[in-house]
Amino acid sequence: MNSIRSMLLLATLALIPLASAENAARELDVAAAKKSEVRYGQIGPRDTLLFYAFEDKAAVLTLMVKREGDKFIMSGAVQLFAEGTTGEQLAKWINNQHSCGIFPEVPEPVGTEPLPAAACVVTASQRKEGAEKVTSPNDEVFEDHVIQFKVTGAEVDGRFKLKAFESVTGAFVKVGPAA
Repeated sequence: MNSIRSMLLLATLALIPLASAENAARELDVAAAKKSEVRYGQIGPRDTLLFYAFEDKAAVLTLMVKREGDKFIMSGAVQLFAEGTTGEQLAKWINNQHSCGIFPEVPEPVGTEPLPAAACVVTASQRKEGAEKVTSPNDEVFEDHVIQFKVTGAEVDGRFKLKAFESVTGAFVKVGPAA
């Protein structure tokens, strides 16, 4: 009877995955990430997209800044990719998120975790001093603004731990049609 219990115990233990780098929470610190900022699309100014590629962690933090009414709002998500995904593959995936999707062979995230709404906060904004207004190809006029923001630390189900940080970016505000 003891030998049967021992065999069952061993079989059960064999089915429980051991702790590995893949099962451990990925530590994400933007100080070690490659940042990309997108503020223009094919038809001119657009909502600001920020991408932080964590090449050694196979992860991307995506932030979006847009204007709603008289204020800027921010949202974000962390995309986790399979271990072994390269920095070049992440860069191609990022490019496809804001362009024509010219790279057909890119990895898909194995998980996307939206950040809580309160985790992404615009702390200050103002019209950029000395900046000229931008006119889009469809004759809409935009002003350039400087945006200060903070992202609080976030942890999701032991999958990742995002370290809190503060930064600055830019955003366009549509002010009307061209004169």
